[in-house]
Amino acid sequence: MKAWGKILSKRFFSSKPTSEAVTPVVGSIIMLLILFALAGVATVNFFNSAEGGATLQSPVVRISLESCEGGLRYAPQGENSTFENNTIVLIHEGGSPLPLDATCIKILGNGNAFQGDVGKGGIFLTGSTETIYQNLSPIEKSSRYNSQNKEVLNDNFWGVGEKLTLHGDDSAIGSIVSSVKVSVNGDSNTSDNYGFKAGSEITIKVIDIKNNNVIAEQKDIVKTVK
Repeated sequence: MKAWGKILSKRFFSSKPTSEAVTPVVGSIIMLLILFALAGVATVNFFNSAEGGATLQSPVVRISLESCEGGLRYAPQGENSTFENNTIVLIHEGGSPLPLDATCIKILGNGNAFQGDVGKGGIFLTGSTETIYQNLSPIEKSSRYNSQNKEVLNDNFWGVGEKLTLHGDDSAIGSIVSSVKVSVNGDSNTSDNYGFKAGSEITIKVIDIKNNNVIAEQKDIVKTVK
């Protein structure tokens, strides 16, 4: 019996302290908590990224070019088409409706614009011409733009089946501010009116302003005004 008692006593007193036995358990719990916390952060970041990606997506549309007519004003070659007669007609054929205040149109080609005050002298600049409709709303544009595009302007969206008509005199002529901007050979000091040479190729880009993405692009040869 004494021998058995010694064995029990030895086993009892040789057991590890309680703190040493608990430490691995506490460590495991802490590790689990850290893993759960990291998983939560990863999940939040995933949903934030997904939401951010959704806001950056540009509308998908199909825009066709119905007609493009025009010519230069007082060109040396004798071509004499007014800015008013430079006309581009675009049709929204499918996809998302485009909000007018978030859609831009850029036209590039060989053209000209007037520099100076109309009726008070000035010159015509001819060469590489860039026309930018900063938005498609009627604000800071001519009355002609408003009357030609009543269907589009009605609900502030360019929708499927609707035509958008652009003229060389769509700028708010006589106003200090115009939402149509025209530059020739990099010179933006113009009256923001434009014409494109008949027989030359122009490029028309429809741009989503929020993401600065080209969502439609058309090229065509400018036809002589009938």
